Amino acid sequence: MIHELRIHALRNLSQASLSVTQCNVIVGKNGSGKTSLLEAVFLLSRGKSFRHHEPKRYIQHHAKSCAVWACIDHQKTIAIQKQLDSAGLASTLLKVNQTTVHSQSALSFLLPTLLIDPTGMSVLEEGSASRRQLLDWLAFHVETRFYPTWLSYQRLLKQRNALLKSAHLPTAELVAWDRELSVSAQALHECRQAVFGRWQGFFGAMVARLLPDYEGQLQLSYQAGFDVQAGLFETLKSRLHQDRELGYTRIGAHRADVVITLKNTSEQGDRLKEQAVNVLSRGEKKLLITALKLSQLQLICEHLHDIKPVVLIDDVDAELDQRAVGVLLDTVLDLPCQLFITSLQEATAKQVQDKMAQLGKDEEQFSLFHVEHGVIKKQENSGE
Repeated sequence: MIHELRIHALRNLSQASLSVTQCNVIVGKNGSGKTSLLEAVFLLSRGKSFRHHEPKRYIQHHAKSCAVWACIDHQKTIAIQKQLDSAGLASTLLKVNQTTVHSQSALSFLLPTLLIDPTGMSVLEEGSASRRQLLDWLAFHVETRFYPTWLSYQRLLKQRNALLKSAHLPTAELVAWDRELSVSAQALHECRQAVFGRWQGFFGAMVARLLPDYEGQLQLSYQAGFDVQAGLFETLKSRLHQDRELGYTRIGAHRADVVITLKNTSEQGDRLKEQAVNVLSRGEKKLLITALKLSQLQLICEHLHDIKPVVLIDDVDAELDQRAVGVLLDTVLDLPCQLFITSLQEATAKQVQDKMAQLGKDEEQFSLFHVEHGVIKKQENSGE
């Protein structure tokens, strides 16, 4: 859990130093900087922003770098710095306990962070990448084999793609790489499948709470990205000509997907299946995204014992109705996680405090912050 947080030159947050607790509500107008605070925590954990992939877009104007530092568990410190060169390209410096580390995974393991942002429909409406990332984030924290297996697969895939682009394709060498890639793909599939099986149960229960009219009808399914029965090796062999023309590997574990379908019954009594995104209203899609994220959180809280996940909830009352906000708050407040919740309204803070009291939570674990023009101030009587 984060105890202290410092932010430098990230968007309109020139300098911020916060002492935070288990439940933190950040209130401010649009453009005040409250979402930038969430962005800073996300950047520290994931090494990237959830608002823009280019660091020059979130590094403060006229600044050459931004930095986020946190003290976690009163003992460890973690930090990230994004530095721009003269061409506007960014380099990254990562530290754990003031020692430089060379992989973002070191920070991600220590600070598992989940963003709940119902406004973003990309997870449902765009390609498979964002949905695959949902599953892989879970697998990263739940399956110890996943990350080294994923790294191995990515290296092998990169090597195969390089061979496909070479002027004279060395067939014998390609076959050797294909065998290794196939073994790695199978191992990656098994890691994902194990996590997905557990995720399904939590998802079904959360749908029953947030979308009761669709209980038992919304189905989460996992697609490996290749024919698991035949094995990837045979597929790669049969597709060599097409892959050579494309210049990259089209089929494999890097094409895995998580699909949400709606099971329905026609007037004739036929069982029908359709992509949920094509049927649900915009409001229902927001609830579905929330169900996906909350079910992930439940699973990871069940698995992690020594680390509290950090949950970032942006504009909690702007996109969901009061019943859904109630379910969301009831769920997250009942789990062993740290919360950063932004809102336009101070009434949200009172709602959170009331729910904490109902659950018998210590009021000293609640903090209220006000943000105005990039300046963050903690309310004095909020448990400090």
